[in-house]
Formats: sequence, structure tokens, C-alpha cells
Amino acid sequence: MPVPLILLGNGRKDCITQAVASIGTNLLGVGPVLIVDDSGDPAYRAWLQAEFRVEVVPVAEERAGYWRAMRAVWQAAADCHQLVFWEEDFILNQRLDVADLAEALDGHPYLTQIALVRQPWFGNEHHHGGVIEALEAQRNHFQQRTDGTHSWIEHRACFTGNPSLLPASTLRRPWPEGDWSESRFGREMFRDPKARGAYWGRRGDSPLVTHIGHERAGHDY
Repeated sequence: MPVPLILLGNGRKDCITQAVASIGTNLLGVGPVLIVDDSGDPAYRAWLQAEFRVEVVPVAEERAGYWRAMRAVWQAAADCHQLVFWEEDFILNQRLDVADLAEALDGHPYLTQIALVRQPWFGNEHHHGGVIEALEAQRNHFQQRTDGTHSWIEHRACFTGNPSLLPASTLRRPWPEGDWSESRFGREMFRDPKARGAYWGRRGDSPLVTHIGHERAGHDY
């Protein structure tokens, strides 16, 4: 059964065009697609609907910021068993079947998400050679896991808003208000000693997604 996908954006037409094209070409097993838009621009929302022919939900009449946008995503996903979450400034680099991630997530209910690894972006990530390597340098532990068919890397380092498959157990947790909401959401989730996050694939694999947003356009992260 296809898994719903919510794409969160805030007005970067060049980014969302590339993101949607890469999803359409490479991502199998998703549908329907919903865009949650925090541009605060009715004309831009009309363009989104005409260009992509999907439902577009505004966060608010004016640009509202990240934590309010994430609350809008959570509200839209209230009845989902699983959700593919995607921010507009990521493109998918290769073919990927969401059914594989969904199978692993269903078989391991302690997982809070299965995220897709991106390229190094921040200075510490470039210094250490990757996203996972930079988190390991902060004394976070990562463990390679497999069910014999699929492979993923488990951790308790963080919750990430990078493209990922989310289970209902994560979507039912309230998204916090205010700055640094993503970090605070992860810290609260990992109060459960059994909870684990995951990155899809194996150590040494090429990044599955590329971050293309050269400027952070949102606010109130």
C-alpha cells in the first residue's frame, strides 16, 4: 500500500521543483502527496497547486516559522500509520522503494524514524567526513543492523527533519513550541530508553539525498 508523503516548503520555487522531480523519478511506493506551505504567499500557493496538481495546505496566512509549520505537518498526518516527510530543499539521488523502509519500520517498533543520509553540509560534518561521523565525534554510538534483507544504522543521537519515514508512534508525539524545536523533540523522544533512530543503508554508502538549500529561508527553528 502506498505511504502518504508530506512535502514541507516555504517558498523556494527552484528547490521544490527539483525535489518533486527527484521524488517522481526515484521514489517508489508513495501517495498521495500533500504540500504544507509556509511561504505566506497566496499566489505562490496557487502556483504550487497548478504546477504539481496536489493538495496544498497553508500553515498560516503569513509566514509562520518552522515549529508552527511542523505542527501543521503533524496535524495533516494525524491519521497516518506511516508518513514520508520531505523538506523542499532535498533531492533523492537514486531509486528507493518506501515499501522496504516500511517493512523494516513495522518489524522494529522501537524505531522512531528511518532517515535518508545526506551529504556533509555543516563544517563539523566536512571535517569528520560525514553526518554520522560528525555525530560519532560527539560521542554518539551507531550500530549497523540488518534483518537479512534490509540494512540500517541505529542510534540515539537525534531526531532529524531530513527526509525520512516516520511511524505513527512518532507522529502522535506533540511537536514543541519555540526555538530549537527539532532538537527538543528528539531529546524528549529519547527519554524512552528503548527508542532508537535509524539511517537507511550501510556505512560507506553514497548519500541517498542531497541538500540543495544554500540559504536557510525559514525561521524559528
